[in-house]
Amino acid sequence: MNIIDRYIGKQIMLTIGLVAFALLGVDVFFYLVNELRFVGKGDYTFAAALLFILLTIPRKLYIIFPWAALLGSLLALGNLAKNSELVAMRAAAISVPRIAWSALKAGLLLTIIMFICGEIISPTTEVWAQRKRTLALSRGQAIQTQHGVWVRHNNEFIHAGIVKQPSELLDVTRYNFDQKLQLQVVEHAQSATKQKDTWHLENIRSTAFNEHGTVTTAADQTQIPELLDTEILQASAVKHLERLTLINLWRVIKSRIAQELNATEYQRAFWLKIVQPFAALVMIFLSVPFAFGPLRSASLGLKILVGVLVGFSFHTLNSIFGPLTAVTGLSPMLAAVIPTSVFLVLGAWMVRRVR
Repeated sequence: MNIIDRYIGKQIMLTIGLVAFALLGVDVFFYLVNELRFVGKGDYTFAAALLFILLTIPRKLYIIFPWAALLGSLLALGNLAKNSELVAMRAAAISVPRIAWSALKAGLLLTIIMFICGEIISPTTEVWAQRKRTLALSRGQAIQTQHGVWVRHNNEFIHAGIVKQPSELLDVTRYNFDQKLQLQVVEHAQSATKQKDTWHLENIRSTAFNEHGTVTTAADQTQIPELLDTEILQASAVKHLERLTLINLWRVIKSRIAQELNATEYQRAFWLKIVQPFAALVMIFLSVPFAFGPLRSASLGLKILVGVLVGFSFHTLNSIFGPLTAVTGLSPMLAAVIPTSVFLVLGAWMVRRVR
């Protein structure tokens, strides 16, 4: 059995690697085309764009892995079936579940590698990529951190804890300095919204520093003509939830719950990251009955088409259950687990029907 495991595992790992490389190549090409429109803005050069894309490759590999696992295993097992190698294994009294287990063991090794890539390598390279891109586009006037965005505007340094969009900020702190770089005023606003040419700040607390001490004031709301340049803020490319690690997501969830804020989106992102490795294994498992059944003698194009359709169906089911967490109050954990469970049950049912 070890020989069979190694042979099937080698075929699956090699094919998944080739498919992942092909998908990554297509994704990188279109991403590079998209980045070219920013070249020339600020200090953002073509070389900087290439470096940015190279640093985002670990995250891209992590995201496309379930698709690559499905397509790669379909092609590998389909090729074995087409050459009658799977038939020979069945004739040697090797059951379909045993063949599926050989495929899953290879997929498990790749899944562990991708999990490490997504939780250790990708967060580090992603921070470097976003930081270098932001600094280049803003000419050093903005920088992105895990705790928000810092922007320099005239003699002020502004920190936005949460950026919903460039014209809507939460947890905004302004640090005003004079020409001698002496701190003059610190002002914190719960929210800042730009309407036409005016910024509206709400729940403001400010502290002014002078020779005689400090003066603290508070106001429910105020309006100012300028807060920051929204183009610079947009260039900071605020981090998406799927780019956060499990540890960081868990910390944010605890913090938002403690502050009685809505943490549903963060909880769903947390569970999706936990479920994703299992989803990749389910995709590999699902390819086994297809290889023995309708795709046994199918062409390469048909196998790819079936893989894309199955992957798209899984993605659609995930997209449907996402909004249900906000509309129906469905648990974020169930919203993340149900689609994978449905495809696992479907795969088990199809394996049992293989003769």
